[in-house]
Formats: sequence, C-alpha cells, structure tokens
Amino acid sequence: MHIPFNDGWQISESKTGPFEPVTLPHDWLIADLSLASQPSTRWYRRNIDTKLIIEYERLYIHFDGVYQHSTLYLNDKPVGSHHYGYIAFSYEITDLLDRSGENTLLMEVAYHYPSGRWYTGAGIFRDVSLIGKGRCHFAPHGIYVSTEYTDGGWRYHVQTEVIADRPYQTRHTLLDRGEPIQAWDVDNPVLYQLKSELICDGALVDTQLTSIGFRTTAFSADEGFFLNGRPLKLNGVCLHHDLGSLGSALHPDALERQLRLMKEMGANAVRTAHNPPAAHFMEICDRLGLLVQSEFTDVWTQPKNTYDYASHFEECMEEDVKRWIKRDRNHPSLIMWSIGNETAETHTNAPMARAIIDRFISLIKTFDPNENGKITLCSNYLPWESTQQCMQAVELVGYNYGTVLYEEHHRTYPNWIIYGSETCATVQSRGVYHFPFSSSILSDDDLQCSALGNGITSWGSKSIEESLAIEEKTPYSLGQFIWAGIDYLGEPTPYHTKNSYLGHVDTAGFPKDSYYLFKAAWSEEAVLHLFPYWDFNEGQLIDVRVYSNAHSVELFLNEASCGRITLAPSFSATWSVAYQEGTIKAIAYDENGLPIGEAKRSSFGEAVTLTVEQKRLGDLTFATVEAVDEMGRSVENARCRANIIVSGGTLLSLDNGDSTDTESYRQSSRRLFGGKLLAIASGKNPKINASIDRLDIPCRAIRLTWDGMTIKALPLPANATDTALHWRITDSMGVDSPVASLDIASDGMSAVIRPLGDGLVFVRCGVKNGRDHLAFYSQLEVPIEGMGKTLRSPYHYVWGTWYDRAVQQLTNGNERGVATLRDGMSIVSFADMDFGSWGSKKLTLHLFPLTPDPFDFDLTVNGEVAQQLRWEKGTIWNTYQEATYTLKDRINGIVRIGFVFDRKVHLKGFQFTAQSKSYARLPMASCDTIVADDYYIAGDEIHRITNNASIRFSAMTFDQGLEAVAIRWRSDAEITVLHLIIEQGPREVRHLIHLKRAPLWQEGIFDAKTMVDGECTVRLEFLPGTVVDLAWMQCLPRGGTIDASDQT
Repeated sequence: MHIPFNDGWQISESKTGPFEPVTLPHDWLIADLSLASQPSTRWYRRNIDTKLIIEYERLYIHFDGVYQHSTLYLNDKPVGSHHYGYIAFSYEITDLLDRSGENTLLMEVAYHYPSGRWYTGAGIFRDVSLIGKGRCHFAPHGIYVSTEYTDGGWRYHVQTEVIADRPYQTRHTLLDRGEPIQAWDVDNPVLYQLKSELICDGALVDTQLTSIGFRTTAFSADEGFFLNGRPLKLNGVCLHHDLGSLGSALHPDALERQLRLMKEMGANAVRTAHNPPAAHFMEICDRLGLLVQSEFTDVWTQPKNTYDYASHFEECMEEDVKRWIKRDRNHPSLIMWSIGNETAETHTNAPMARAIIDRFISLIKTFDPNENGKITLCSNYLPWESTQQCMQAVELVGYNYGTVLYEEHHRTYPNWIIYGSETCATVQSRGVYHFPFSSSILSDDDLQCSALGNGITSWGSKSIEESLAIEEKTPYSLGQFIWAGIDYLGEPTPYHTKNSYLGHVDTAGFPKDSYYLFKAAWSEEAVLHLFPYWDFNEGQLIDVRVYSNAHSVELFLNEASCGRITLAPSFSATWSVAYQEGTIKAIAYDENGLPIGEAKRSSFGEAVTLTVEQKRLGDLTFATVEAVDEMGRSVENARCRANIIVSGGTLLSLDNGDSTDTESYRQSSRRLFGGKLLAIASGKNPKINASIDRLDIPCRAIRLTWDGMTIKALPLPANATDTALHWRITDSMGVDSPVASLDIASDGMSAVIRPLGDGLVFVRCGVKNGRDHLAFYSQLEVPIEGMGKTLRSPYHYVWGTWYDRAVQQLTNGNERGVATLRDGMSIVSFADMDFGSWGSKKLTLHLFPLTPDPFDFDLTVNGEVAQQLRWEKGTIWNTYQEATYTLKDRINGIVRIGFVFDRKVHLKGFQFTAQSKSYARLPMASCDTIVADDYYIAGDEIHRITNNASIRFSAMTFDQGLEAVAIRWRSDAEITVLHLIIEQGPREVRHLIHLKRAPLWQEGIFDAKTMVDGECTVRLEFLPGTVVDLAWMQCLPRGGTIDASDQT
C-alpha cells in the first residue's frame, strides 16, 4: 500500500526549531531567489501515525527527490543519507520504529552553492510516500514489464523481484482488456493496468498495479526512428525541471500544463535535461503521448560546479543508476536512457570515459535487459577523435550542436544511429523586438533578446528555420531535441538576470512568437501567426513576419498589399514595412491560390482595465491577466502594475515571464510584461480579480518624431511615473555609431543629430521605469549622406560585433562581442582603424575563453602577423576577463587589425591606449620630415646626417611643460652643433645644443626650458660641417627623467 505522505510536515532553519508547518513538495529558495547563490540548510520534521505501524509488518518511506544532500533520522537514530537530489530513494524503517510510542522523522537537507548550471531549488521538492507491506511482498520497483508484437498479436513479459521468507507464486492479469489490444502511440496513448499478485501459502499477500502501454521501437542508422513499425521523426524539446514561479517544488498540474504546451506546439518527445525527472513527469508523458529521453546526469567525475554530482559520482553512481532505471523502465513513453550530457572525460581522458560508459551499459542492461530504452550519450565533443572512439560503445549517438558533422560522420561511421540531442539554442523575449531583423542582435541595453528571430547565439543554429531544414535533409537522423522548450530559472545567457531566454514559452507559460514556427513545422494543425504587435513610430521601418504552414501568405497594411510570399520550405516570411497606424493583415493561401486563413494586428491605445481568464487544471487555477484599451483591444506592450486579490483560494505566485523582473513571485502585485501576467492559485473554486495600480504607472512606449533635424520624444502614457529619457545613437548592431552624435536638450525630451560621416544610424530613446537599466527603448533609423567615410578610432572601445564579416563569418558573442569557431582557425578582423601618425603599442582586450588552459593567439596588422600574444587567465564561465599587452612595435596609420584564434573564445572587444609622442622616446626615423644634403635610414635610426639638415616632428603637445631634451648620438667629429627649435605659430624658441665626439653611441640630456601651451612643432637644425648618426630623441617634462619605454 502506497500512502501519500506530503502533509503534516514542519520546517525549521535549525534542528532544535522553532518549526512551522510546511506542505510538501517544497522548495525553500523560490520565495527569495537571492538565497539561491548562498548555501543553506533546513530541517523537516513529521510524526508517523501509530495506526500505520500496527497495520503493516514492513514499512518503507519513499522520497521521489530531495535536493541536495539529505540525512534522515527516525527517533534520533540515523536511517541513511542520500546525495543526488534528482534520484528517488527509499528506506526501510521497520526495525527503527517504536510500535508502542511516538515516532518522529527528522530530515536534514543541505543545499550547497554552486551545485548546478541552472536553478536547482532546495528541499524535499518531490513527493513523499509511505509503503506498507506484509512480511512477503514485491520489492519496491521490483516489477519489470516489456512488450512485443509477434505472430500478429501483442505479448507482455513480466519479471519480478520479491522479498519473502517462504515459497511464493506470482500472478499477473491485464485489466480493462479490450480486443484487440491497442498500441500505445504518440497520437493514441492507450494505457492498460497490469495487476500483479503475490501468493504465499495459498494466501494473497501483496498486490501491485503497473500502468503499461504496448508499443515497439526501432532505431535505424539509415532510416531513423520507428514507433510501432511506422517512421517517426523525433520533434523533441529539452526541459529543465523547474516550474517557473513555483520553483522546483513539484506541482503535477503545473507540470502537466507545461507538457501540454509542448504537445500543442507539435512536440512528440522530451529530453529531461540534465537529470532524472519526477515520477509524475513519466506518468503525464504516458498519458499525453510524449516520448522521453531520460537523462541521468550533467557530470561524471569532472565537475562543472564545485558541489555538483561529480563529488559523489564514484561513491553513488551504481546505486543511483539502479534506482533510476528501476523506477522508470516500465513506462511506454521511455525510449532512451541518456548516461550523460557534455561529459568532458570523453575528450580529456578517453580510457577513463570508456570505462565509465562500460559501467553504465552493464548496469542499465542488468535492470532493463529487454531494452525498453536504448542507451545514449549527449555530447558537444564529437568533432574530436577521442569522443568519437568513446561513442563506439553507445547505441544512439547524441549530437549537441553538432549537426554540421552529420554528413561526414554518417559516411565515416555508417552503423552509427545519430540524432540532435541538443539543437537550436536561439534566444528570445516574449513581445520584445530589436530591429532590424537582418542584424543578429544578441545583447542589448534592455537586457532582453529579440523575438523577431534574430537572437542568435554563438553555439546554436543560425536560425530556427535552419534547425528545421537540417532534419528534413537528413532522413537517417532520428530527429532533434531543441534547446529549450520552456524558459527555465538560472543560466540567463547572454546576461546575468534571473532566468533563461532560450525557451519558446516563457516561465509564465505564455508562448513566444517562435513557438508558432515550430507548431507550423511540427503540427498538422493549420498555423498562421503574424507579428510583431502594431504600435511603433510613424514611418519607422518594421520587419513584419509570419510563421505558417500555408503555401503562401500575402501581407496588407491598411488594406494595401505589401506582396505575397511563398513560404515553403522555411515556414516563414518577412516584409519590411514603414509603420502607419492602423491594421496589418496576413492572408494565407493554399497551393491553388485559395485563401485558407487570416490574421490581424491593429494599433491600440492606453490600458484602461485588466481582463482575467481563468483555467482550472487539477488542483490549480491559472489566470491570464491582460491589459485592454477602451476599445477592448489588447495593449500588447503594457507594463502597468496589477494588484491581485484571490477569494475562495490562495494566491501561490505571480509571473510575467520577464527575466529582468526581480520582484518576489510570492507578492500580490506585479507589473505586466508584454501586456500579460500569470496568477496561479490553489483552492476548490478560487476567484481571481485584477486591478490597475494607479500609483505605479510605468511607461509602455515612447513616440519619436523627426523633422529632418530634431527628434522629439513623447512618453506614453502621458501620466507615467518615470519619464526620464535616455538617448543613444547606434549602428544596426546596437553599438555607438561613429558617424553621428546627439545633442540632447536640457529637458531630455528632444535631441539633434550631428552628422560626422556617411551611414545609417539608429536613434534610440529609452526609459528605465525605476530600474537600474533600460526597461525598453524606442527607435528611429536615420540615413546620413554627403559627409564622407568615417574611420574608426582604436582609442575608443572597439566592440567585437564590429568585426569584418567579409573576412570570415563568425557568430554573436556575449555583450556585443563576437564568438570564434570551436574547431579550426578564426580570423577576427577590423578594418579602417586610424591609429594616427604616431600610433600605440599598448593593447587591452576582453576575452571569455571556453577552456581553462593557457593558449597563444596572433595579432595581425594588414593581414600579417605582428606579434604572438598569450592568454594566461583561464576562464570564468560567462564572464569576460581583461588582459593588457605591450607590443614590440608600435602600430600607426590606417590599418586593418586582426586576431587569430585556434579555439572557441568570446571577444568582447579591445582598445589601444593613445600614446602621445610628445614625451615619448622618438626614433629618429619616425620624424615627419627630414631635409638634408645627405643621410640614410637604418631601421629606426638616421645615419650620416650632413650639412644643413632639418628634422621635423609635428603635433607635439607639452601639457607638462618642456624642461630638457635627451638625445642618443654617434659622431667622430670633435663637436656637432645643432639648434633645437620650438615653433608655435609665428613664435619660435631656439636652444643651442653641442654634441661631443662619440665614436660609440652616447646619450645626453640638454637644457631646453620653454614656456609653451598647446600644439607645437619641434625641429632639429644642423650647422655646416655636420656628420652625425642619431638614434632617438626624447623631450622631458618639468622634473622629467629619461624613460626607456613609451610614455602613455
């Protein structure tokens, strides 16, 4: 008998209390996410009802998951400890019970940080149950069922594990059996109950029901995946385990809502990244018809975080694998056992990795001998030979972002069964659009990612369309699991905010635009999705996009056609349209040109009220709160604050899906994001009411108008609380533009463009809405012509995203950087860098390498290697580090600068330090002009300077005064006389210098006190009879001394 045991618990921060009531499952971190970055401990306590002790001879307590390290005590006696938070475990507590008195359970749960690359949660975060048994009983998870289709019919096979002290028999009966048996399928997930009975001494002593489905699976190296004999592409998603605003505490109804969203998107498979799921997860997938790749771990022996599973892998792996397999092996949804994700051992220590793989294979085949699930390993190390050799032992080869290898590996390893275990990895924020679509903008000032389809990461696909097209071209691939189905807490690439941007549904469960692209490709349902919303600046160029599985789509703006586009095979179309207030409309057509669908987006006004749409799912109510204007139209960029009141139930959380919103999920008030907010409530019949807060009025839009000179801004709504505006002028990548500047009015409500060169600039005007960063910005594009070409200064920060794509096409890096190739040579080149006549030899750059080892990379000038530089700072995940280099030679003039890497790094950018030649040691050959009867250049030196020579250095600025001049010379003449002349306009100051005979090189300092202010020219003039070699000259400031290096 399984007895639910989630209620009646208490919790405390201390073993001795005070304790307060808590309902399991429970995650103590979700109430305050700032706690997730520090270690903590909690104690859970509960009494056991004496009736249960009397009724059953044997008593087990079962935990489906406790994060992270737990130790259980019964009546102050230790029962056991467990270290892997995602693995279910049980203890028999029979012998520790006091059958005549009080029995108290006490569990210590310790959370260590960092222990995962994503939000883990902390606590007894999955179900707890008591299992009461007699002396003879089926062992926990001791029934193993497999099915096969043979001789025209279905058969099932059962193996049992029994705990008994006497002879026994087992009997198995398929209940609710219809004729004929129906196969379990993703489109028809028919389940049956198998009743297993244990009989000892003629008496029935134990009964257990197992939910099963009849299905067959087959995997082919050439033809892909087959379910029940029919080919089926795995249209899969990767999901982490958290439930958004509910944290990691299991709520089966919230989990089912997530999985239903994936099913409705067209997904037929889920990868449990990167750990075993809750038991309810498998049960729901059985019911919904979702295939499951169950993953064991993110690490083996090499850690990715200080306190992750690697510290207990050797000690716990075998018992944990046993528990993992035995719990889930009977589920018809289960098709794969993934033994790891991106485990570095396959790359760094192949013999060790192969030994680990062999251990996994042996264990899995012991507990799943009939292969209800096939063994797989998901890796991003497949470009390298060592990992390829490790994969020879694995049945299914999972490629993480390795689709480029498919064709080559299919030829090289024709027996490999391959698939995309992790693909796509685009980033997008619901309802946020960074124009233009043609620019791949990864990082931006609002800390959001564009939902246009141009949020492209360095490691993922070039587009969602590419991910879909690859599977169409590779019939031998089983399919793919996109990263990720739903946004998850933690890992907020490319920022340091709260949750990820990689999902196609946000943490609140609201679909993003990209959701409908997958639905168009994966679903049989007709799809026509038009975006973005229609509320921008008059005349602003807007990329209007459609996702559809129709043959073609025509776009209309205020009933005027913008053109018809055939979609196949990409499921998407794009038009560039100058914004006009009104309505955009898309009409879908079939192959015969007949209209089959229509979608509209219209302009809207200010939010006047909130609507609430409640949906009940099990024990939870999910309410979508939406802002509407006076015409009842959705205000799709509304950010107004909603106050929530729940009657007849309890408000559990509020979520708007905004990764930058750090307010607690548990409060009863929250701002909308993208016009929406989700409220989750418990109770039998809760009523959720929402009203607009009239004190906190965030700005939702900024209207920009341009008269050819001045851009004016109008924040909306007019009574917004925070209207302090922040202006920028950028290029299409969102980086400050060198071709224009802005003069901002004193009231901040307008700005004038000051053109500096030709090009297209984007004027941005944003508002923070009370935060420490922009909440959003409005934008207008402005062309500038007739000013000529603008060079870039290396003395201002040069962002990686400015790299020359004509030299090599690379990918977006974090924070407006560039990411190089993982394998092979990458040339990151920057043209038209104007170092000036003197130049610089001091370089500072910011790198985020993906590997910890030191490495060399080349600095090139005009395509030639100027110097090899060495990176020795290792790596800090998702963090740029700074390094400064002093070069051997100064770089000057207008040049192309390049960096050549042989590995994957993110280059945020670089900057050279402007070096003034005024006080620098100036090689004589670096002079601006020389006039002499005779001389010749020898490297940096000038030799045999003769009669009437004049050597000129221009653009000298002595802001620290001029005290003396140092000279290095060589001459056989007894004396060489020269004039040091300081020229500033019509003013001229002369100093007479005598150089003594010096057969060998000699250095000397000569008085040259001069009162000078501003830029001037320094000239050396030599009298008749001169024959001298000069190496360098250095002007010294007041109190200055000779410095062998360049002054900066």
